[in-house]
Amino acid sequence: MKKYIFLLALGGITSLAQAQYSKEKQAEYVKTLASDDMQGRMFGTEGGKKAADYIASHFKKNNLKPCIGDSFLIPFDHKDKVGYNVCGMQDGKSDEIIAFGAHFDHVGNNGKGEDKIFNGADDNASGTSAVMALSDFFKNKKTNKTLMFMAFDAEEIGLIGSGKLVENKDFQSYLAKIEVMHNLEMLGYESAFGPGKVYMTGSDKSDLMDLMNQQSDKSFSVSADPYLAQNLFMRSDNVHFVKKGIVSHSLSTVNMENQKHYHQPNDEFESINIDNLSKITKGIGNVTSKMMKKNIKPSYKNND
Repeated sequence: MKKYIFLLALGGITSLAQAQYSKEKQAEYVKTLASDDMQGRMFGTEGGKKAADYIASHFKKNNLKPCIGDSFLIPFDHKDKVGYNVCGMQDGKSDEIIAFGAHFDHVGNNGKGEDKIFNGADDNASGTSAVMALSDFFKNKKTNKTLMFMAFDAEEIGLIGSGKLVENKDFQSYLAKIEVMHNLEMLGYESAFGPGKVYMTGSDKSDLMDLMNQQSDKSFSVSADPYLAQNLFMRSDNVHFVKKGIVSHSLSTVNMENQKHYHQPNDEFESINIDNLSKITKGIGNVTSKMMKKNIKPSYKNND
């Protein structure tokens, strides 16, 4: 009986250690980032700084370490305004890095109608929430590789924040160690491919999509880029990592042919499909875990 009680207690401790992720917590991240209090999270504004502080406080709670210095906030200047990238790391058994990133900024509160705030729940509180929730997913787990969690500012004005981070001299020592950077961009709606499915921009340029699907289950999968003609691969924050030779694609669910919320005031928390967002986030976490354990590394194809 004592042995049974001990094993039961041990099982409870193990479950607690692994049960860091929850759909409810992720929903709260989206709701907070997309609240009126953030005033549309525009670069260089009080609302943008408030969002950065919120993400940084989350990284601190999850016992990450700052990527640079002693602060999760990495300030940068652009056209007489100050922005803040946010970056935290979880040490693994090796210094090889698996990175997750998303832009947290949006377009502010200059709407002309009754609702003047562009809350940006899908664009990109959804993707940012996934980065935050993945830090929950891996919390207290001993991983084979080091994990990096990034939130970029000033994407909406030209991918500025991620570019500033990649060119930061103190950050550049990490670049050669990053095996892959998953850029999470607009995951708040069910994709045209169905529940639990994302598409990968520029999916023809590397073997990452195939490698992820080989390690996935039926609840989550990655589809080929249906919008190759729009060159989305080079239109989001992954582009600066691509230029450094790092395998980096955006994962998204947004229907580029039939969406009605992009840069509109109706991009509100209430319209987000939390069940689907949760399924995708856990799917990315599970696939990443399996790829790390098997030391599976993506690479670019020679398409020239």
